[in-house]
Amino acid sequence: MHTIRNMLWVAVLVIAGCASEHGHDADSVDYTRTVKSADATVIEKWQRENIPYIVLDVRSEREYEEDGRVPGSVLQPYSFDNKKEGVNEAFLESVSKRFDRDERIVVLCSHGMRATQATADLGEKAGFTNVYVFPGGVEGHHMSNYPGGDGWLEAGLPYEK
Repeated sequence: MHTIRNMLWVAVLVIAGCASEHGHDADSVDYTRTVKSADATVIEKWQRENIPYIVLDVRSEREYEEDGRVPGSVLQPYSFDNKKEGVNEAFLESVSKRFDRDERIVVLCSHGMRATQATADLGEKAGFTNVYVFPGGVEGHHMSNYPGGDGWLEAGLPYEK
């Protein structure tokens, strides 16, 4: 019995370690209530109606180069190497210098967690008024407290490797 209990504890610790290592913190903030989102339907509508928007990719430079990108997107990492402890302290200042606070910006990352946190920070800390997260990010996810979705790739939106 103790062996099974010990194995369960090891599994919990491994899973917890992976979650924090990859920047997916388990804080209690319900981002679904604090950020606006623009899903594939919204993006397609903006494209049809020629409504300008910027895709701000907040993944690491390595992810952007190796995994591909949205054509014309702007890279500004929110964290380094997808690790929570490697948050880019210059993120808000860099984005604020590059874009007007009323420009329409869609924030994107691999699964949507960093993008959601970046979107919240841009709105709450830097005063951006027209910033949206793409729910589910590039690859898609459905986790509680974050706007979830099937992802940019699954939606068939433009992407290049």
